[in-house]
Amino acid sequence: MTRIVSLLFGLSLAASLGGCGRSSPVANNAVALPDNSVGDAPASGLAAPANAAAAEAVAKASLPLPTDGMAWRWDGQEGAAEYGAGPQAPAFEIVCKDGKLLFHRIDAAPAGGKGTMSFTGNGHAASVPAVAIGDTATLSSSWLATQSPSDTTQAVARVFSGHGPVEIALSGTTRLVTVPSPLSLRPFALCRI
Repeated sequence: MTRIVSLLFGLSLAASLGGCGRSSPVANNAVALPDNSVGDAPASGLAAPANAAAAEAVAKASLPLPTDGMAWRWDGQEGAAEYGAGPQAPAFEIVCKDGKLLFHRIDAAPAGGKGTMSFTGNGHAASVPAVAIGDTATLSSSWLATQSPSDTTQAVARVFSGHGPVEIALSGTTRLVTVPSPLSLRPFALCRI
C-alpha cells in the first residue's frame, strides 16, 4: 500500500512541477501600447482620461514655444551668444571674456541691486549671484553675473545643453524663456567649460 501511495504522490508532484515552466495563455488579439501613449489615453469608453493632467502636459510640450520674434544669434567678434529680437535689442547674453563667463540680463535693475540669476530647463537648474550695473537714472541699467569656470558654470551649461526651453529668472525682472539652440553653448566651449 505504501508503494501505491508513494507512486501516486510522485505522479502528482511530477504533474504539478511540469506546469511550472509554462506561461499563462495570452489572448490572440493582445497588443502592446505604443511608446508615446500617456497613461490611459488609448482606453476607450471613458468620458475623459483619468490622468488628464499628464495628457495635457504632453500635449503642451509638443507645441512650439512662443518666441515673440526672439532668437539666438552668435557675435563672433565679442564671443557672445545673444538672445533677443535682433542685434540692437538683446534681452540676454552669455559671453566668454578673459576666461570668465558673463551672464548679462538686459532688464532694468535698481541702483546697487543684488540678486540671484536662476536658470531652469532640460531637467536641470542652476543659479549664480548677480549685481546691477549701469545707470538707473538713464534706464540703461541691467544685471550681470560673472563666473570663473567651476561646478556652477558646468551646472548652467547643463541647463542649456538640452533640446527644451530655458527659463531665466531674476527677482524684479520680467520672465524670459529662451528657445533651445546650440549657439547658447558656444561661450561655454570658448571658456573650456
